[in-house]
Amino acid sequence: MSKKVVYSVIAPILVLAVVGCGRAAAPAPESIGYEAPAGSVVSEVVGDEEERAPAAPSFGAADYASIERLIVRNASLSLVVPGTEPALDEINDLVDELGGYIVESNMYQYQEGLQAHVTLRIPAESLDIALERIRDLATEVRSERISGQDVTEDYVDLQSRLRHLEATEARLLEFLEEADDTEAALAVYEQLREVEAEIEQVKGRMQYLEQSAAMATITLDITPDELAQPIQIGGWHPEGTLRNTFQSLIRVLQFLVDTAIVIVVLVIPVLVVIAVPLIGLFYLVRAIVRQRRARKMK
Repeated sequence: MSKKVVYSVIAPILVLAVVGCGRAAAPAPESIGYEAPAGSVVSEVVGDEEERAPAAPSFGAADYASIERLIVRNASLSLVVPGTEPALDEINDLVDELGGYIVESNMYQYQEGLQAHVTLRIPAESLDIALERIRDLATEVRSERISGQDVTEDYVDLQSRLRHLEATEARLLEFLEEADDTEAALAVYEQLREVEAEIEQVKGRMQYLEQSAAMATITLDITPDELAQPIQIGGWHPEGTLRNTFQSLIRVLQFLVDTAIVIVVLVIPVLVVIAVPLIGLFYLVRAIVRQRRARKMK
């Protein structure tokens, strides 16, 4: 059997072994369970490679417990502040001081004041300090929620998968160097490209988890005192009356629109269908009566 046939068979086996392991950290590529007929060239080459290649390291329970945990931390607060613009200035200064950045900032202008919705990211180790400083800006903290997501297991699985992929890449590079013709080299090269693309995906996902754990996300809803306080005069809440009035207006408008739709879509077509024959019958009878009168006059 020629080498190009051997390479074209071995390369897909290596790739399938790695893809099959996925996130479950399956055996390394050098221990692939491919059965070939006794005495075949494929089984001999794979056997030689198994003897040469060291087993890829794997994480045991002790290793998993000893690694640094990756926790993605998030916080959301709804604040009432004396003034929205001064509070935003203080928050921008705080973000710069802690080495973070603003992800999103939306402002809404009302007659009573300016309302804002801000999303920012700061180093995770500074989250408690940032939350304390932000609370100090508020006259009232209406709601607060802090959450954390442990992504350590996902990260460890990606590390294991990356090691298997890199071991497969090294094996394919060896096969590529040993290929003695263009067809065999192209077969190995195609498999190598797939493995390299998957390596980049795994590295990108690992980098995303690292950055997510390193930077905490804080979402703020900021409302000024003027906009937050209800209107009240001697125990009377005109905003309630105003709300009820608007609801009644909406119901009246809805009734009028529904009635107009029924008239246009249902009543008018029915009236047309009924009226057309009646009108035709009326003109027919009138024409007959006129003819009879005309005959009598003659």
